[in-house]
Amino acid sequence: MTEKSRAKSTNPPVHAIGWFEGRFGYNVHTRNFFDSLARLVPVAASPLMLQDGPWQADRDILCRVPALTPRATVALLYAEMMDILDGAPGRRIAYTVWESTVYPPNWIEKLRSADEVWIPSAWGRRILIENGLAPDSVHVVPEGVDPALFNPAIVPTTALQAFSGFKFLNVGRFETRKGTRLLIETFDRAFGPNDEVCLILACDNHHDPDFDIARILRSLNLRYPGRIAFIPPVRSHARFAELYRACDAFVAPFRAEGWGLPVCEAMACGLPVIATDYSGPTEFMDESVYRIGCEIEEITDPLYLSSATAGGRWAEPDPDHLCELLRDVYRNREDAARRGMAGSRHILGHFTWDDAANVALARLGT
Repeated sequence: MTEKSRAKSTNPPVHAIGWFEGRFGYNVHTRNFFDSLARLVPVAASPLMLQDGPWQADRDILCRVPALTPRATVALLYAEMMDILDGAPGRRIAYTVWESTVYPPNWIEKLRSADEVWIPSAWGRRILIENGLAPDSVHVVPEGVDPALFNPAIVPTTALQAFSGFKFLNVGRFETRKGTRLLIETFDRAFGPNDEVCLILACDNHHDPDFDIARILRSLNLRYPGRIAFIPPVRSHARFAELYRACDAFVAPFRAEGWGLPVCEAMACGLPVIATDYSGPTEFMDESVYRIGCEIEEITDPLYLSSATAGGRWAEPDPDHLCELLRDVYRNREDAARRGMAGSRHILGHFTWDDAANVALARLGT
């Protein structure tokens, strides 16, 4: 056995369990994070489809060969699914993302049974501790971007050439938590008849079978409905960079985010960003970001009341402040562009997937 093969045989893998396929937040997080981690340590991946997958069979196979018995099992999933770690070999790590200030009690119990919990932001860590987890069991392992895909040099898509004027972009699910309706209504009153501006919405809601953006826009009685452009879901995540670079600014008046990947990606691409000054994105938002002021309020959204029992609290962005920031970015474009490029340097210098993998490696030990 060569020295290289001997070293490899004594470097046990990490067993990674999560949603590797798909275009949504957890999918992108899982795929990119473990790809970067695999460049540092061996990773044995067990992809899930919904809640099913061969993770148990994979675990059994790994444990039959002593050299392959995992040093750790990392499940990157909703907290409610963390019983998947029961009986796992090595260190049992629950890596999760959540937006509310309240976790259902049974979710906390499942997280408490892990050896340690990873969460992407210091804000999220504080929330977990407030929900009863021991401080020494909760650690921040951030998310990131792929700098080869998300940077200011990306060639923009030509698909938006038909839309004239200054383009604001919003990416994400159309829902109360994302503040999509608030954004549309505020954008409509922010600009006058002579302003050359449009709002590009790259959002849908796959959870709602009755989702109809045209019906929603009609119900809002907008002054300038022609300034709102809805584009269908982008199937390949790599195409998002081309979409960001085809726009002039990014805006996200969310009420809460566990991380806020589109905000991070837009910053990486050099767009000036307007975003709510709250929750997970405060981990990476620097002084380049136009921060929307907000009040913290009780959650009344039925989705969170049913899934989190107590609901918790989140931000209510100030629509008047959002209106001011939209006008500021539109009217002071050179300054906004400078801030956007400063934000890109900040993200690409500190928040790539390789940066995240190195933080994880320090937790795993070498």
